[in-house]
Parts: sequence; C-alpha cells; structure tokens
Amino acid sequence: MRATLRRLCDFDLINRGPTRISLGATNVRTGDLTYFDNRKSKKFIGPEHVLASGSLPPGFPATEVEGEHFWDGGCISNTPLHAVLDDPPAGHTLVFMIDLWAAAGEVPQTIDEVLWRQKQIQYASRTTHHIDTVAARLNLRSSLAKLRDKLPPAALNDPAVQDATDLAYDGTMDILHIQYIPTPDQVSASDAEFSRPSIERRSAAGYEDMSKAIEQAPWQVKERPPQAATVVHHYTAGTMSQRVPRT
Repeated sequence: MRATLRRLCDFDLINRGPTRISLGATNVRTGDLTYFDNRKSKKFIGPEHVLASGSLPPGFPATEVEGEHFWDGGCISNTPLHAVLDDPPAGHTLVFMIDLWAAAGEVPQTIDEVLWRQKQIQYASRTTHHIDTVAARLNLRSSLAKLRDKLPPAALNDPAVQDATDLAYDGTMDILHIQYIPTPDQVSASDAEFSRPSIERRSAAGYEDMSKAIEQAPWQVKERPPQAATVVHHYTAGTMSQRVPRT
C-alpha cells in the first residue's frame, strides 16, 4: 500500500494545496480523534498519514506516525464533518457525505444476519446523528450572525456578547448525504471484504447514485427554506428528501 500511494499520489502537490485534505485517525494510546490536515500540520503529510486513517482493526494493524500509533478515524467518528464545523469555509459550501451503511433493513433471522444488522444500525445512525448535529450547530451560528447585525454597538462591546458572536457563521452549506443500500448477499464481514467483484459492484452503485443525485441538484434551488443556513439532502434508493436540523 505504501508503494501504491507513492506511485499514485503527488504528496508535494497535496502539501502545497490548493485543495485541502483532512485525514481522521484514532490515537490508539489516548483514544483521541486526530486530523492530519495539509493546512494545519507542521510536518509533511505522507503515505503513513493516509494509512493511519484507514487502519481499521482488527483486519489492519495500527500505523505509527511520529511515535504514536493510529487506527482508522471511524473507530470514533465515521463522519469527519466536525473538521468542517471547526473551520467552516466562507461563502457557500457543498458537502458530499457517502454512507456505506443502511439504517433501514429487515429483521435478522440468523446470527450472521444479527451481526450484520447491528453494524448497519450502529454506523448508519451515528452518521445521521453527526450530520444533524453539525447542521444544527451551523444553523444556530447563522442565527447568531443575524442577531449580531441587529445589536447596538454598546451591546457588542459586552464580553459575553462578544464570546457568543465570535461563533457567528455568515456562510451557507448544503450537505448531500448519499446512503448505499447493501445487496441481499451481504454478510457480517462484508465491511472488510475487498474482493475485486465486490469493489466493482459497489463502485458502480456509487456512480449511479451520485449521477442521479447530481441530476436532481436540490442545492441549486433559488429559494432556500426559511432561516436555513445549512440544509441536509438525503438520497437513498432513488429518493431525495430534505431537512433543516435546528436542535
């Protein structure tokens, strides 16, 4: 994998930008979620950082980076949206969230089906919760921006008001959440099954879903929902829905 990354990736270009890359990894010793970011890291981002972000146990060993050992960031968060929340871009942002787990499914009848269904619910529900949390916080921060603009100068000088308005968010964001629907032949170990036919099938499904979602492009509508800085668009099995999380 290291040789493949060095062959296919231009790490000099990655570290120069202009495209930002944030790689989430779990510190095995501390249990903390770490982001290797080409805009914030003091040292060169290389193959080991990519490997660390994909070292999912128990199939893959931890990857050592600067004396610490890291597992896949999904051990803590399968949705790295908080990296965006901590530093939201200015203006309008379109975020694509690709979810490989299905929240809805049939009642399992065998032990293997129970294990697979448990994984689906665990990861899919966590992803939805994280997306809604990020969207709700950004909508709240947008309300703070509107409130800040209506306050008199005397109130803006109050330290408590300044602390609150420092969190203000003036931009807008659309989050497209595309959820993959596993085929009936999936088993409890399918998340670690990387055979060529499986990869090709999932890639084709992802291409089809993304193409149909982009055709609909609900983020391009001229009128957004009232008081909605951040809107979540959920696409699954050909159906697009919309929500504006606020709490």
